[in-house]
Amino acid sequence: MIFGNIDNIDDIKKVCPKPILKAVNYLKDNDFNNMEAGVYSIMGDDIYAQVVDKITKDKQEAKAEVHRKYIEIQFSVGGNEVIGYARDTGNNIVTEELLEEKDSIFYNNVENEIDLFMNAGSFAIFFPEDVHRPWCAYNKPCKVRKINIKINRDLI
Repeated sequence: MIFGNIDNIDDIKKVCPKPILKAVNYLKDNDFNNMEAGVYSIMGDDIYAQVVDKITKDKQEAKAEVHRKYIEIQFSVGGNEVIGYARDTGNNIVTEELLEEKDSIFYNNVENEIDLFMNAGSFAIFFPEDVHRPWCAYNKPCKVRKINIKINRDLI
């Protein structure tokens, strides 16, 4: 997992592969406040963005998930959100497996989970071994606009 702010990406430019840099530059170069919610192609099915508006909820109501085919970048446009994060130890109990349909495995409880505090400009890059629990409320539920960029791991 890589955590940062879109206004300070010089350090990741030195270490990230080109497909991830392409996605981060897409985040930096677009005004997401004026885009409609929906899916936007960056590089066909290999790299695409999802503009999502949603209300955060209590952490115990949010699902922890991993993706095996895609690396996922979550970028906060507006609102405050907490994302739970942990490495996948293999010990988490699967509550739902939707790899074929949605490239997702869901867990109820996660070992060694920590909280990432997201506000406008924050981003987190989750790799297939990274469990993340998005849409968690910070203090109280609020509306969040977020961009999820999916990057086919085979590009890396």
